[in-house]
Amino acid sequence: MSPLLLASLTLAFVAAAFCGTAVRAIDVAPWHEIEDYCRLRKSPERFSQIYDLHESVHQVAETLQQVFSAAWLVGMVLLLDSRWAGGEVESSSGVSLMSLFLLAIFGLVVSNSWVPRAVAHVRSVEFLYHSWGWWRALTFLAQPLMAGSNVFTFLIARASGRPEEEVDEEEAFEEEIMSMVSEAEQDGYIESEARDMIEGVIELGDSEVRSVMTPRSRVEALPVQTTWEDMVTRVVESGRTRIPIYRDQIDDVIGILYAKDLLRESLRSESKRRSLTRLMRKPLFVPEATRLDEMLSQFLHQRTHLAIVQNEYGGLSGVVTIEDVLEEIVGEIVDETDKEKSSEINILNQDQADVMGHAHIDKLNEQLGLALPEEDKYDTVSGLIMSYINEIPRPGHELVIGKVQFNIQEANRRQILSVRVTRLPDSEDG
Repeated sequence: MSPLLLASLTLAFVAAAFCGTAVRAIDVAPWHEIEDYCRLRKSPERFSQIYDLHESVHQVAETLQQVFSAAWLVGMVLLLDSRWAGGEVESSSGVSLMSLFLLAIFGLVVSNSWVPRAVAHVRSVEFLYHSWGWWRALTFLAQPLMAGSNVFTFLIARASGRPEEEVDEEEAFEEEIMSMVSEAEQDGYIESEARDMIEGVIELGDSEVRSVMTPRSRVEALPVQTTWEDMVTRVVESGRTRIPIYRDQIDDVIGILYAKDLLRESLRSESKRRSLTRLMRKPLFVPEATRLDEMLSQFLHQRTHLAIVQNEYGGLSGVVTIEDVLEEIVGEIVDETDKEKSSEINILNQDQADVMGHAHIDKLNEQLGLALPEEDKYDTVSGLIMSYINEIPRPGHELVIGKVQFNIQEANRRQILSVRVTRLPDSEDG
């Protein structure tokens, strides 16, 4: 074996193992450990470099790993050819041939799998930190090689008929954050509840007020002509701390009555009490399409806890509170006023449940194992029933949708309040 061939084989083996280790280290190294190690070494800027360039380095290292692995195989073929030409491998004996073949395979396994896996498992962070100077240089020098990869990606995308997707930087940034949070959770640095809260904060910008508001049919509101006695009674019965006040119809909201203002005013003598028009406060109006992160910002800056949600025609669509928005982050908030409220879905047995009219269909399907239809024009049990009968039914009315029977238990002139839902056996399929 010539010294040049031996040196080439050794270089190809070491380089393939080095590149494979970089690929593996980038895949498994926790970001928080890389950041801590860089700070410990007084090089915080290196963490920024690693974070910004890790995808490019991963692509370069993966490509070079394949190049050097191919070089190793070519070198083994040349070694076999030289030994065959020199008469060292006899046609009657396959021992030497088989040995060289097994050595070539063994070299590929060691350089591409065993060494990278072992080093990355034990010292992935240290490897990335100390070899980063090399990878920055190699990434710069390998740009022509990467151009070929981009060309093939473009050609295959065009051939498959898929348009080239624009990179959503905001979405990519959110995915990076959630990836880091998931790693922190797996490593035990944060609890699952904290992860859910962070995810909730990130997803605020993806949801609109209409998805969390109290709908118009459930809004407790008072006409401005309400007498003092009726006003006190209605506020006490509702249990609300803030009540919308309207002029002629509920779409014409002109103010918000605070229960604490009403209580304070009740301590005055009747002759000194202020009228409702002077007692109510200016309402905050927002459109249905307001994003939740914007809504939370408005609540904080305007120091109010309730907003009137308007539809595209300026009518009342519902109301939203700061609690509704915060529940998207921390989950359902149960206070002293919620203790008396029954669950939206009360499971009686495996085939039956008592359900509130405003319960969501997807939750009912999940908890009772049903397959009720879900459409854009409705998402509650009440909406589903009314879409079939086009009216608000009286208590006692029964309706069968698919293999599910609905028995109206409570309803008023405006809405369905409570329904008993029963799964029918196959023989009673309606």
